[in-house]
Amino acid sequence: MISVLIPVYNYNVINLVTSIKSQLQLANIDYEIICIDDASTEYFNQNNELQELKNVAFYKLTNNIGRSKIRNLLVDKSKFEWLLFLDSDVIPENNNFIKEYLNCIHSNEAKVYCGGIKYDVTKPVKDKILRWFYGKNREEVNSVVRNEKPYQYFFGANFLIHKSVFNTCKFNENIVKYGYEDVFFVEDLRRNNIVLLQVSNEVYHLGIEYNSVFLYKTKEAIENLYHFSYLNNFTADNIKILNTYYKIEKYKLSWLFSNLYKLFHNLFEYNLKSKYPSMFIFDLYKLTYFCFLSKNNLA
Repeated sequence: MISVLIPVYNYNVINLVTSIKSQLQLANIDYEIICIDDASTEYFNQNNELQELKNVAFYKLTNNIGRSKIRNLLVDKSKFEWLLFLDSDVIPENNNFIKEYLNCIHSNEAKVYCGGIKYDVTKPVKDKILRWFYGKNREEVNSVVRNEKPYQYFFGANFLIHKSVFNTCKFNENIVKYGYEDVFFVEDLRRNNIVLLQVSNEVYHLGIEYNSVFLYKTKEAIENLYHFSYLNNFTADNIKILNTYYKIEKYKLSWLFSNLYKLFHNLFEYNLKSKYPSMFIFDLYKLTYFCFLSKNNLA
Protein backbone atom coordinates (compact mmCIF):
# COMPACT_ATOMS: atom_id res chain seq x y z
CA MET A 1 0.00 0.00 0.00
CA ILE A 2 2.72 2.50 0.98
CA SER A 3 6.34 2.81 -0.06
CA VAL A 4 8.32 5.03 2.30
CA LEU A 5 11.19 6.59 0.34
CA ILE A 6 14.17 8.14 2.12
CA PRO A 7 17.15 9.66 0.30
CA VAL A 8 20.17 9.56 2.60
CA TYR A 9 23.28 11.70 2.63
CA ASN A 10 25.69 11.83 5.57
CA TYR A 11 22.99 11.31 8.18
CA ASN A 12 22.18 8.48 10.59
CA VAL A 13 18.70 7.37 9.55
CA ILE A 14 18.23 4.51 12.03
CA ASN A 15 15.90 6.40 14.41
CA LEU A 16 13.68 7.63 11.58
CA VAL A 17 13.35 4.21 9.96
CA THR A 18 12.61 2.38 13.22
CA SER A 19 10.04 5.00 14.21
CA ILE A 20 8.24 4.81 10.86
CA LYS A 21 8.47 1.01 10.75
CA SER A 22 6.87 0.72 14.19
CA GLN A 23 3.92 2.89 13.11
CA LEU A 24 3.49 0.97 9.86
CA GLN A 25 3.39 -2.34 11.70
CA LEU A 26 0.73 -1.02 14.07
CA ALA A 27 -1.33 0.13 11.09
CA ASN A 28 -1.28 -3.47 9.79
CA ILE A 29 -0.86 -2.53 6.12
CA ASP A 30 1.42 -3.63 3.31
CA TYR A 31 4.51 -1.44 3.25
CA GLU A 32 8.15 -1.13 2.37
CA ILE A 33 10.84 1.34 3.41
CA ILE A 34 13.52 2.09 0.85
CA CYS A 35 16.63 4.08 1.68
CA ILE A 36 19.25 5.02 -0.89
CA ASP A 37 22.53 6.52 0.25
CA ASP A 38 23.84 9.07 -2.24
CA ALA A 39 27.55 8.21 -1.91
CA SER A 40 27.87 9.43 1.69
CA THR A 41 31.20 9.54 3.48
CA GLU A 42 29.64 9.20 6.96
CA TYR A 43 27.30 6.83 8.87
CA PHE A 44 27.42 4.07 6.26
CA ASN A 45 28.17 1.29 8.75
CA GLN A 46 25.32 2.38 11.04
CA ASN A 47 22.81 2.74 8.22
CA ASN A 48 23.89 -0.53 6.63
CA GLU A 49 22.31 -2.32 9.61
CA LEU A 50 18.91 -1.41 8.15
CA GLN A 51 19.24 -4.34 5.77
CA GLU A 52 18.59 -6.67 8.70
CA LEU A 53 15.08 -5.25 9.15
CA LYS A 54 12.10 -6.86 7.47
CA ASN A 55 10.50 -4.83 4.65
CA VAL A 56 13.43 -2.40 4.70
CA ALA A 57 15.89 -2.01 1.83
CA PHE A 58 19.10 -0.01 1.98
CA TYR A 59 21.22 0.77 -1.06
CA LYS A 60 24.46 2.73 -1.35
CA LEU A 61 25.50 4.52 -4.52
CA THR A 62 29.16 4.81 -5.43
CA ASN A 63 28.67 8.17 -7.19
CA ASN A 64 26.62 11.12 -5.98
CA ILE A 65 23.68 11.70 -8.34
CA GLY A 66 21.92 14.59 -6.61
CA ARG A 67 18.60 15.24 -4.90
CA SER A 68 16.38 14.97 -7.98
CA LYS A 69 17.78 11.79 -9.50
CA ILE A 70 17.87 9.93 -6.20
CA ARG A 71 14.19 10.66 -5.56
CA ASN A 72 13.26 9.39 -9.01
CA LEU A 73 15.42 6.32 -8.43
CA LEU A 74 13.63 5.63 -5.14
CA VAL A 75 10.32 5.59 -7.01
CA ASP A 76 11.74 3.26 -9.66
CA LYS A 77 12.56 0.77 -6.91
CA SER A 78 9.17 1.07 -5.18
CA LYS A 79 6.26 -1.33 -5.65
CA PHE A 80 3.26 0.30 -3.96
CA GLU A 81 0.85 2.91 -5.32
CA TRP A 82 1.30 5.47 -2.54
CA LEU A 83 4.71 7.07 -2.02
CA LEU A 84 5.72 8.75 1.23
CA PHE A 85 8.83 10.88 0.82
CA LEU A 86 10.82 11.77 3.93
CA ASP A 87 14.20 13.44 4.20
CA SER A 88 16.73 11.55 6.28
CA ASP A 89 17.12 14.36 8.84
CA VAL A 90 13.50 14.53 10.01
CA ILE A 91 11.45 12.73 12.66
CA PRO A 92 7.63 12.56 12.96
CA GLU A 93 6.10 14.87 15.54
CA ASN A 94 3.95 12.11 17.05
CA ASN A 95 3.01 8.43 16.88
CA ASN A 96 -0.05 9.08 14.71
CA PHE A 97 2.04 10.16 11.73
CA ILE A 98 1.31 7.15 9.52
CA LYS A 99 -2.30 6.98 10.73
CA GLU A 100 -2.86 10.60 9.65
CA TYR A 101 -1.55 9.90 6.15
CA LEU A 102 -3.73 6.78 5.94
CA ASN A 103 -6.71 8.97 6.79
CA CYS A 104 -5.70 11.21 3.88
CA ILE A 105 -5.59 8.22 1.52
CA HIS A 106 -8.99 6.96 2.65
CA SER A 107 -10.54 10.42 2.34
CA ASN A 108 -9.81 10.37 -1.40
CA GLU A 109 -9.69 14.18 -1.44
CA ALA A 110 -6.42 14.48 -3.35
CA LYS A 111 -3.46 12.60 -4.79
CA VAL A 112 -0.81 14.77 -3.10
CA TYR A 113 -0.58 15.69 0.59
CA CYS A 114 2.08 17.79 2.29
CA GLY A 115 2.43 17.32 6.05
CA GLY A 116 4.54 20.34 6.97
CA ILE A 117 7.72 21.06 8.90
CA LYS A 118 8.47 22.08 12.48
CA TYR A 119 11.56 23.16 14.37
CA ASP A 120 12.53 22.73 17.99
CA VAL A 121 11.61 25.68 20.19
CA THR A 122 15.11 25.72 21.68
CA LYS A 123 17.56 27.90 19.79
CA PRO A 124 20.69 26.11 18.57
CA VAL A 125 24.20 27.47 19.06
CA LYS A 126 24.99 30.79 17.37
CA ASP A 127 26.88 29.07 14.53
CA LYS A 128 23.64 27.31 13.49
CA ILE A 129 21.12 30.05 14.23
CA LEU A 130 20.48 31.15 10.62
CA ARG A 131 19.04 27.82 9.39
CA TRP A 132 16.90 27.47 12.52
CA PHE A 133 15.67 31.07 12.34
CA TYR A 134 14.80 30.72 8.66
CA GLY A 135 12.94 27.49 9.34
CA LYS A 136 10.96 28.95 12.25
CA ASN A 137 10.01 32.08 10.31
CA ARG A 138 9.50 30.78 6.78
CA GLU A 139 8.84 27.03 6.89
CA GLU A 140 7.02 26.32 10.16
CA VAL A 141 3.51 27.32 9.11
CA ASN A 142 0.24 25.76 10.25
CA SER A 143 -1.86 23.84 7.75
CA VAL A 144 -4.65 26.45 7.62
CA VAL A 145 -2.25 29.11 6.37
CA ARG A 146 -0.46 26.63 4.12
CA ASN A 147 -3.71 25.70 2.40
CA GLU A 148 -4.24 29.33 1.39
CA LYS A 149 -1.21 28.93 -0.89
CA PRO A 150 -0.65 25.16 -0.99
CA TYR A 151 1.96 25.12 -3.78
CA GLN A 152 4.03 27.82 -2.10
CA TYR A 153 4.36 25.77 1.09
CA PHE A 154 5.30 22.46 -0.46
CA PHE A 155 8.26 20.75 1.26
CA GLY A 156 9.88 17.69 -0.28
CA ALA A 157 11.01 16.62 3.20
CA ASN A 158 7.54 15.30 4.07
CA PHE A 159 4.90 14.55 1.46
CA LEU A 160 2.62 11.75 0.26
CA ILE A 161 1.87 11.29 -3.44
CA HIS A 162 0.15 8.72 -5.62
CA LYS A 163 2.55 7.02 -8.01
CA SER A 164 0.38 7.80 -11.04
CA VAL A 165 0.79 11.51 -10.31
CA PHE A 166 4.51 11.25 -9.62
CA ASN A 167 5.10 9.50 -12.93
CA THR A 168 3.54 12.51 -14.65
CA CYS A 169 5.59 15.10 -12.74
CA LYS A 170 8.94 13.63 -11.76
CA PHE A 171 11.79 15.59 -10.24
CA ASN A 172 13.79 17.40 -12.90
CA GLU A 173 17.08 15.54 -13.29
CA ASN A 174 18.72 18.50 -15.00
CA ILE A 175 18.91 20.07 -11.55
CA VAL A 176 22.12 18.58 -10.19
CA LYS A 177 23.22 21.11 -7.58
CA TYR A 178 21.42 21.74 -4.29
CA GLY A 179 18.27 23.84 -4.30
CA TYR A 180 14.90 24.57 -5.93
CA GLU A 181 14.26 21.02 -7.09
CA ASP A 182 11.18 20.98 -4.82
CA VAL A 183 9.96 24.28 -6.26
CA PHE A 184 10.21 23.13 -9.87
CA PHE A 185 8.53 19.84 -8.95
CA VAL A 186 5.55 21.51 -7.32
CA GLU A 187 5.34 23.99 -10.18
CA ASP A 188 4.78 21.02 -12.49
CA LEU A 189 1.98 19.88 -10.19
CA ARG A 190 0.38 23.31 -10.34
CA ARG A 191 0.65 23.58 -14.11
CA ASN A 192 -0.97 20.17 -14.47
CA ASN A 193 -3.84 21.26 -12.19
CA ILE A 194 -3.06 18.54 -9.66
CA VAL A 195 -4.73 19.20 -6.32
CA LEU A 196 -2.29 19.48 -3.42
CA LEU A 197 -3.66 19.48 0.12
CA GLN A 198 -1.72 20.76 3.11
CA VAL A 199 -2.40 18.72 6.24
CA SER A 200 -1.35 18.96 9.86
CA ASN A 201 1.07 16.03 9.98
CA GLU A 202 4.40 17.63 10.67
CA VAL A 203 7.90 16.28 11.05
CA TYR A 204 10.69 17.98 12.98
CA HIS A 205 13.66 19.04 10.90
CA LEU A 206 16.71 17.97 12.87
CA GLY A 207 19.57 18.55 10.44
CA ILE A 208 20.38 22.19 11.19
CA GLU A 209 23.49 23.19 9.24
CA TYR A 210 26.14 25.65 10.31
CA ASN A 211 25.57 29.22 9.11
CA SER A 212 28.46 29.04 6.65
CA VAL A 213 27.16 25.78 5.16
CA PHE A 214 23.62 27.12 4.84
CA LEU A 215 24.88 30.28 3.11
CA TYR A 216 26.96 28.18 0.73
CA LYS A 217 23.90 26.04 -0.08
CA THR A 218 21.79 29.18 -0.49
CA LYS A 219 24.18 30.55 -3.12
CA GLU A 220 24.25 27.17 -4.82
CA ALA A 221 20.44 27.19 -4.90
CA ILE A 222 20.38 30.69 -6.42
CA GLU A 223 22.85 29.51 -9.08
CA ASN A 224 20.51 26.58 -9.77
CA LEU A 225 17.56 28.92 -10.13
CA TYR A 226 19.45 31.30 -12.38
CA HIS A 227 20.88 28.64 -14.67
CA PHE A 228 17.55 26.86 -15.00
CA SER A 229 15.53 30.02 -15.63
CA TYR A 230 18.17 31.35 -18.06
CA LEU A 231 18.41 28.17 -20.12
CA ASN A 232 14.69 27.40 -20.12
CA ASN A 233 13.21 30.91 -20.06
CA PHE A 234 11.37 29.68 -17.00
CA THR A 235 8.88 31.65 -14.93
CA ALA A 236 6.93 30.51 -11.90
CA ASP A 237 4.23 32.25 -9.94
CA ASN A 238 5.37 30.69 -6.68
CA ILE A 239 9.04 31.72 -7.00
CA LYS A 240 9.18 35.14 -5.36
CA ILE A 241 12.77 35.91 -6.27
CA LEU A 242 12.12 35.38 -9.99
CA ASN A 243 9.04 37.56 -9.98
CA THR A 244 10.90 40.31 -8.13
CA TYR A 245 13.84 40.08 -10.51
CA TYR A 246 11.59 40.47 -13.58
CA LYS A 247 10.06 43.59 -12.06
CA ILE A 248 13.51 45.02 -11.37
CA GLU A 249 14.69 44.15 -14.87
CA LYS A 250 11.63 45.81 -16.37
CA TYR A 251 12.86 49.13 -14.96
CA LYS A 252 16.51 48.41 -15.88
CA LEU A 253 17.60 48.36 -12.24
CA SER A 254 19.22 44.94 -12.00
CA TRP A 255 22.67 46.55 -12.36
CA LEU A 256 22.03 48.45 -9.13
CA PHE A 257 21.20 45.26 -7.22
CA SER A 258 24.20 43.52 -8.76
CA ASN A 259 26.45 46.28 -7.47
CA LEU A 260 24.82 46.04 -4.05
CA TYR A 261 25.94 42.42 -3.92
CA LYS A 262 29.50 43.29 -4.96
CA LEU A 263 29.76 46.10 -2.43
CA PHE A 264 27.89 44.71 0.54
CA HIS A 265 27.79 40.90 0.38
CA ASN A 266 30.35 40.65 3.21
CA LEU A 267 28.21 42.91 5.39
CA PHE A 268 25.14 40.87 4.50
CA GLU A 269 26.92 37.69 5.54
CA TYR A 270 28.14 39.30 8.75
CA ASN A 271 24.54 39.95 9.78
CA LEU A 272 23.36 36.52 8.65
CA LYS A 273 26.01 34.81 10.77
CA SER A 274 25.16 36.88 13.85
CA LYS A 275 22.86 36.01 16.77
CA TYR A 276 20.03 37.98 15.18
CA PRO A 277 19.95 37.36 11.43
CA SER A 278 17.54 39.51 9.44
CA MET A 279 15.20 37.76 7.02
CA PHE A 280 14.98 41.01 5.04
CA ILE A 281 18.75 40.97 4.57
CA PHE A 282 18.60 37.27 3.73
CA ASP A 283 16.06 37.98 0.96
CA LEU A 284 18.15 40.90 -0.26
CA TYR A 285 21.28 38.74 -0.23
CA LYS A 286 19.60 36.17 -2.49
CA LEU A 287 18.08 38.74 -4.84
CA THR A 288 21.30 40.74 -5.26
CA TYR A 289 23.27 37.55 -5.91
CA PHE A 290 20.76 36.53 -8.57
CA CYS A 291 21.16 39.97 -10.20
CA PHE A 292 24.96 39.64 -9.94
CA LEU A 293 24.83 36.33 -11.82
CA SER A 294 22.55 37.85 -14.44
CA LYS A 295 24.55 41.02 -15.09
CA ASN A 296 27.78 39.03 -15.34
CA ASN A 297 26.23 36.41 -17.66
CA LEU A 298 27.28 33.58 -15.36
CA ALA A 299 24.93 31.03 -16.89
